[in-house]
Amino acid sequence: MRNPGKTPGKTNERWGRKSAAALRAAVFGTMLALASACVPAGEAMREDPQPWALRKPAFDEDATWPTASARARRTPDADPPGANDWQCQPDDAHPEPVILVHGTWQNAYATWSGLSPILAAHGYCVFAVNYGNTTGKPGLNATGDLVVSAHEIAGFVANVREATGAEHVALIGHSQGGAQIRYYANLLAPPGEVTKVIALTASNHTTTLSNLAILGKRLGIDGYVFDRLSLVQMPGAAQQAQPESKFYVDLNGQGETRPGIAYTNIATRLDEIVTPWTGAFITPGPEATVDNIVLQEVCKNDLSDHASVTYSKNVAQIVLNKLDPGHPHRISCFFQGPIIGSTR
Repeated sequence: MRNPGKTPGKTNERWGRKSAAALRAAVFGTMLALASACVPAGEAMREDPQPWALRKPAFDEDATWPTASARARRTPDADPPGANDWQCQPDDAHPEPVILVHGTWQNAYATWSGLSPILAAHGYCVFAVNYGNTTGKPGLNATGDLVVSAHEIAGFVANVREATGAEHVALIGHSQGGAQIRYYANLLAPPGEVTKVIALTASNHTTTLSNLAILGKRLGIDGYVFDRLSLVQMPGAAQQAQPESKFYVDLNGQGETRPGIAYTNIATRLDEIVTPWTGAFITPGPEATVDNIVLQEVCKNDLSDHASVTYSKNVAQIVLNKLDPGHPHRISCFFQGPIIGSTR
C-alpha cells in the first residue's frame, strides 16, 4: 500500500538526484585523496610563520655552558632545570618523554641546563641521565667503555618508560651522547620504542680530534695515548678515535639506521672535537628518514662550537620542530657566540 501524499514518480526522481549527488561526491573525494597522495609529506606540511616562543631564563639560572659547567663542578649530581620530574605524565599533545644524553667528560646539568627548561616549558616530560662514570670523580661522566655505557643508558630509558607509562620515547644526545642514543635505538631498544633520534654534534663516526689523532698515529704515539686513557679509566674517550672499536663496528657495520625511526643530526662547521664535522652525519637505510643539518645553513649568525651548541636558541627551535614535525614553525635566527652560547 502506497504512502498517502507521495507518488512513485516523484520519489524515484528525488532518489535519482540524491544518487547522482552521492556519486559525484564519491568521485570527487577519490580524486582528492589520489591528488593528496601524490604530494610529498614535506610539501603538504605548512610552516607556522610565528617562531616558537622560547622561555626567558630566570636571572639566577645557568643559561650558558661556562656558568652551568661551573655550577656542575660544585653540585655534579644536580638535575637540569625542568628535568627528572618522575611524576610527569605525557599528555596527548606530547606523548613521548624526551630523554637527554650528555657527552664525554660531561654531565646532565652542564650540558642540558639551557635546552631542558625550554622543552619542559613546551609541555614535554624531560629526563636527563648521568652515565659512564669510571673515574670516581663526580661529574666527570661518559668515560667508560662505550658499549657498557649504552647498556647503562638502556636501564635509564626503561625507568622512564615505567614511570611515565609511555609506549614510545624521543632521544636527544650531544657528542658521545648522540652516538649513544643511535646505538640504543638501533641495537638495544625493542622495535618501535624509539621514534626520534636527535643528535647534536654527535660522534657518529670516529673523530680525528682536530687531526690530533692523525698526528699521533703519524708520530707513532697513538697507542701510547690510548693506553694511558684506559689506564686512567677513560676508555670511552679513546674508543671515539678508534674505528676498530666494537662500539663503532656494531653501530655502523650493518647500516646506520633502522626502519621507522626519524633521525636528525645537527652539525656545526666550527666543531673542534668531532672532526671532520661532517662525521656527525649518517646515511639513511630502508624505511628510515635522516635529516642532516648544517647549523650555519639554517642561521648564518650562529657561531656555536662543539660544546656551546646545546645552549643555542636556534638549535632549540630546530629541536622543537623535530619533536613535533606535524606543526613546524619558522626559525627566528639569533646570534650565538662560540664557547659560551646563551639561551637568554
